[in-house]
Amino acid sequence: MNDAQIQLFIKLIATHTGLQIRPQERSGLSQKLLNRMKAVKIAFPDNYYQMLAAPSLESQNEWNQLALLLTTNESYFMRDKGQFSLLEKVIFPELIDRQIKLHDQLGTKPTLRIWSAGCSTGEEPYSLVFILKKLISDWEKWNILVLGTDINQEVIEKAQRGIYSPWSFRLVDTELQTRYFERRKTEWEIDPKLRQFVSFSQVNLVTDNFPNIYKDIYKMDLILCRNVFVYFEAQYISQVLKKFAKTLIPGGYLMTGHAEVHSHAMNEFQPKIFPESVVYQTKNVRGEKPGKIESSIAPASKAKSAFGEWGKEGEIGDFLPGGTVTANFDSDNFGDIGSLLAAGNGLEKMLRSRYVEGDMVSNKVPSLPSTLAANQADRQTPQILILEAQACFKNQAYAEAIDKAKQAIDLQAHNFEADYLLAQIYANLGKYSQAIEHCKRASKVDAMSVFPYYLQAHIAEEQGDLETAKTLLKKTIYLCPSFVLAYLELGNIYNTEGKLNIAIKMYNSSCEILDKLPPNTPIDQQEKMTASQVLMDVKKKLVTFYSKQN
Repeated sequence: MNDAQIQLFIKLIATHTGLQIRPQERSGLSQKLLNRMKAVKIAFPDNYYQMLAAPSLESQNEWNQLALLLTTNESYFMRDKGQFSLLEKVIFPELIDRQIKLHDQLGTKPTLRIWSAGCSTGEEPYSLVFILKKLISDWEKWNILVLGTDINQEVIEKAQRGIYSPWSFRLVDTELQTRYFERRKTEWEIDPKLRQFVSFSQVNLVTDNFPNIYKDIYKMDLILCRNVFVYFEAQYISQVLKKFAKTLIPGGYLMTGHAEVHSHAMNEFQPKIFPESVVYQTKNVRGEKPGKIESSIAPASKAKSAFGEWGKEGEIGDFLPGGTVTANFDSDNFGDIGSLLAAGNGLEKMLRSRYVEGDMVSNKVPSLPSTLAANQADRQTPQILILEAQACFKNQAYAEAIDKAKQAIDLQAHNFEADYLLAQIYANLGKYSQAIEHCKRASKVDAMSVFPYYLQAHIAEEQGDLETAKTLLKKTIYLCPSFVLAYLELGNIYNTEGKLNIAIKMYNSSCEILDKLPPNTPIDQQEKMTASQVLMDVKKKLVTFYSKQN
């Protein structure tokens, strides 16, 4: 393998993984590539390069194997005791106190969402659970997510098993080891009751889009990405940092390895210096002091889709350069939803709340504590007014919902949640011009959010303007390639128009997305249909269409 070929592989690896190959590592890389070529029975480096560069399932599987050779998977429990001490004594108590106050004010279930990005075999996320269990006495009453992700599928599978050798416990007190683990011959298995609080999935920090509701990567209170960036090229560190900032709540924390990001622009963060470590806290919108709970509006990155050229009528060429879509759904690169969404899988929850973590607002307007009610200034915050308006909307008390949403706008003119809620209300009332006006106002605040466009598409369809509806649905797909309902709507429109071939393409595209979702993921707004049920219905429809063609 010559120098020119090695250099091409180095660039491709950086583009796909962010990993930096140093000059002294070139010969080792050459041998690793040759080993993989032999394993997949490819004789020539150029052919292997083309296989890696192709957007295919074969390519994704090979990247999984190559990642095993390229990444370092050294980890152990409580790695860097100084940082874990900082988490236990400062960071977690602040986040816990913030949630308790929110619970006392609004009655929402206290929630903590933590992401260990680059978790290797899982020692770090499990270590976080040990600390949380120590700090939260009633943690069974909380919504707690500790998410561990890694580019390496093999280490994720090991983390899910939760079985470790004695070497993983070299910095752990024996008492903690015996309390949370059970001996299995020469290894130790974590208590299943603790394991249920940790989720694991494969994520590529460079190529995957986040925030991402389908991978549960959104509205994080804390992200740990330690001893990961040390292997990255500088430009990809900056890219990932920007995505982290969008994924954290305002006032949320990022903890990295020591000095891993000191030379990078951290415009979205405010550094906080402690004796144990520097951590980075996200700034609030409009520059409020970090730590104050505030609704956030995070623009999505421009996501891509996976379905190639769709033909003149079926293209999203109005919104993509060249009229084609190129990214790979096989790697689960689901796009941003254009906002940091409230917890919950259903689209109704996704559409109606971007602030409250945990359970949705109850059917009744939440009663506020008397001390808060007495303090009118505290009560009349835009966030509380929006929560009350959403509850009224759910109860179809539209007049009251409109009044509260407009009060929120009076207090905060550029307010996505209030304008989008008003758009929904007016659409339900059949006042389409007012609904469209508020959709446009919402889009001025968050131009990359799909929901105002999707709602306008429904309005256009109701008014019989199918061309406008198609344009808006295509834009929705461009902004969020995984938004399955947009594909289904387009398929229905093309079917109505008698354009069966294009309708079939839309339905096939929806099937590709649904296949990637957990079977019980709610799809419709009323949460009556799951991904598996919708997939079954679409496949039945496709069988009918194919029979018509034949």
